Amino acid sequence: MGRVMKKNHILAETSEQILSVVYRISSLLTEPSSIDRVLDSIIESVTEGLGFYRASLYLIDRERHLLECKCISGFTPEQENRARTRPYDLNRHDSLETKVALTGNPILVRDANADPVLTDIDHLITKKLERGCILYVPLKVKGTTIGVLGVDKRRDEPGISEKEFESLSIFANYASIIIENSRLYEALLNEKKFSEDILNSSINGILTTDIQGRITSLNPAAEEIFGIRKEDSLEKSIRDVFLSIPELDNMLKRILRRHENIKGYECALKKDGKNIILNISSSPIIDDAGNLSGILFLTLDITREREREECLQRVNRLISLGELAAGVAHEIRNPLTGIGVVLDILKSRKRLMKSDTGLLDEAAQEIERLEKLVSDLLDFARPKKFNFEPVGINDIIRSIQFLISEKCNNNNIRLTTRFGENLPKTCMDFERIRQCLLNIVINAIRAMPGGGDLTIETGCGNRLVEDEGEPCIMVSISDTGSGIPDSVRDRIFDPFFTTHHEGTGLGLSIAHSIVKEHRGTVRFDTKAGKGTRFFVLLPLDLTEGCRQQKNHSGERMP
Repeated sequence: MGRVMKKNHILAETSEQILSVVYRISSLLTEPSSIDRVLDSIIESVTEGLGFYRASLYLIDRERHLLECKCISGFTPEQENRARTRPYDLNRHDSLETKVALTGNPILVRDANADPVLTDIDHLITKKLERGCILYVPLKVKGTTIGVLGVDKRRDEPGISEKEFESLSIFANYASIIIENSRLYEALLNEKKFSEDILNSSINGILTTDIQGRITSLNPAAEEIFGIRKEDSLEKSIRDVFLSIPELDNMLKRILRRHENIKGYECALKKDGKNIILNISSSPIIDDAGNLSGILFLTLDITREREREECLQRVNRLISLGELAAGVAHEIRNPLTGIGVVLDILKSRKRLMKSDTGLLDEAAQEIERLEKLVSDLLDFARPKKFNFEPVGINDIIRSIQFLISEKCNNNNIRLTTRFGENLPKTCMDFERIRQCLLNIVINAIRAMPGGGDLTIETGCGNRLVEDEGEPCIMVSISDTGSGIPDSVRDRIFDPFFTTHHEGTGLGLSIAHSIVKEHRGTVRFDTKAGKGTRFFVLLPLDLTEGCRQQKNHSGERMP
């Protein structure tokens, strides 16, 4: 009975002090705080509020079975560094700290030199720290020990009283709750940060709306794909932000009605003057209660994929046409040869009238034109063997410059050439690339019947057009003609397709085939009424072509 009364008296004396200290750290429950700030505040409250000069706080790492010192005060810098860098192994170390962590019971040692509970580790630490009286209390949350809070006094100081024991025990209960809350808050922040990092790093555009269709979030990829800014779009209606993509509003309405996923919806968007193709999927966002809380839109720019598919289809179409062309050319060439022989025999006769001779000459010219067509067909269908060798692209341009200049002068066209400096040589077939560029230039000249400007530029890298980051030699050929109509842009590399009265429609087809044989790319930009710009991109690394050429000729490559 007397012991209970004494304890109640002690509690009454410490209540005011404890309330003051608890109030001091209770603010940490209502405001976001990092775990380090919380631990510093707890130790500060122990030393300043409860009057202990030296204090330490340990937390349990259950995954590694360690008891780690997270905060310490009142010791020398060397002692504090030692405590922080040398955690206790809960499976191997037997000490006061690990006993409290494992049992969940406080330990008070009134005389560190004489108490039999101390182990060899305790004696070693006591000697280094000059401890006289030691108290460790557990930090518990819902019956589970999460750490240890310890104080001690030197030998020359008064021992720890029962009042101080009770004060620290009560304070430890409140401190445990604050530590756990801070841990949960930090884990939540880390999880949120990780989710944000995923969204920000995604190459897919991710956009969300509430059930009213107001935009609630969008990641950087969505900003890039749609060409909008986050700060200009949040809380605005998806209908108002994406006037040019009514499909988004339609998808939102459909999900609101049916709560179903919509996959792979394709739509077009005009961005920076160019048409891009988007693949959009959407899903309902369902909360824990099973209610619809918003809509998720996942967007991917598939323009490049569609371009590759179209390119593959074009190549397959050209292969089929090439096989057909080869057969037709072979069948035409034999009769043409026979007709040419007959015409030569007729011309050799002496009794022909002058008018008959003129007719025979016209017929011979038509046969010559057909022979040229047959040769072009065979060049397209069965390209000649390529002679790869290290060549400078500027040398190829200069080899056709005189011919181009003459054609430009005859058509009132101003020719401008800009040669890139110090361009590396790359393995290519000089004559075939020369033919390719000449075909494109002739096509550009024909696009300006009333005169204009023809510009030829060479360069290295991706300065003027991007080719997936691959280093390349670039040739740009631009004209100021009427441009290529939208209706025929997909057909300009098809054999026999032409918008000119002259020619066979094989020039660009042959140029395309030659560049493909060099593992290159032909692209073009065109604007109605402003002209067209062709880009011939040839990879810098064409050593394989040279190696094959050398091996075929019997020479060794290093």
